Amino acid sequence: MASIKKPQVLLVTKIQVMLLLLITMALFLFDSTLGLSYFVGGLIAIIPHFYFSAYAFRYLGAQFTQKATQAIYWGEVGKFVLTLVGFAFVFWFFKDLNLKVFFASYCSFLLVQFYITGKVIRNY
Repeated sequence: MASIKKPQVLLVTKIQVMLLLLITMALFLFDSTLGLSYFVGGLIAIIPHFYFSAYAFRYLGAQFTQKATQAIYWGEVGKFVLTLVGFAFVFWFFKDLNLKVFFASYCSFLLVQFYITGKVIRNY
């Protein structure tokens, strides 16, 4: 009897966090505002994606089809809410961010997510 292996969603998050920390440290050498802007933008992309991945892949197998579908739905809802709360939190509490760097970081980590997830799934 074959079993379905759980995808390595934690690996995607680990790679993203390492990349985020490396680039943030490099930017902090030039300017602390740039480093903070990049770090916060990356976190807003990484945390909701990790939540979705952890929530959506809780159930595997044919006997859990309905639970898996519900988990994907609620994982996506949670990801959306976490993203909105993240942006609201940043715009409420961080007044001196470099918005170009912030949004560039957010968008670049969305692209990194797609790329790394594709690599992990292909090697899965």
